Amino acid sequence: MHQTEASPTQRRWATEIPVRADLRALSRFPHTDYADTFEIAVPPGRRTAEQWARAVFEGAPARLRMFVTFGWRVLGVQLAPPRVAGHVQGWRIVKNSPGAVVLQARSLAGLTARLVLQTDGSALRFATFVRCDGLFGRAVWFGVAPLHRLIMSRLLGDAAP
Repeated sequence: MHQTEASPTQRRWATEIPVRADLRALSRFPHTDYADTFEIAVPPGRRTAEQWARAVFEGAPARLRMFVTFGWRVLGVQLAPPRVAGHVQGWRIVKNSPGAVVLQARSLAGLTARLVLQTDGSALRFATFVRCDGLFGRAVWFGVAPLHRLIMSRLLGDAAP
């Protein structure tokens, strides 16, 4: 094993925390059917929120990135093609500042999701807000939500050195 590769025992995972009101306000979703938030310590002042979003999604290990993208497509998430301006891993940027970025995607399964990444220089917080339109959308989302939480904790841990 190379020194730069982390062994499974060294892998970092983000911690799930209560959904914060400031992240909910940034999402600008008046109604959500699901919300979660993860947090992990990061080196101070190293990246903007958009740079963190790119590190989390576009910098993920290739197999994990392909698995996540495949999962989004199975859910009918309408992604932009790779490397399109104004998008991160196919998700549209709807709000962007150095401290926070909000990404949005819609699904043919009746889901609309907003992802909020916020950094204060020493921590990275990632919140997911999902609106389910109809019973089918709710059933789909609540079926995949446990896997979503596991993957997000891992993606954040991999991105934060």
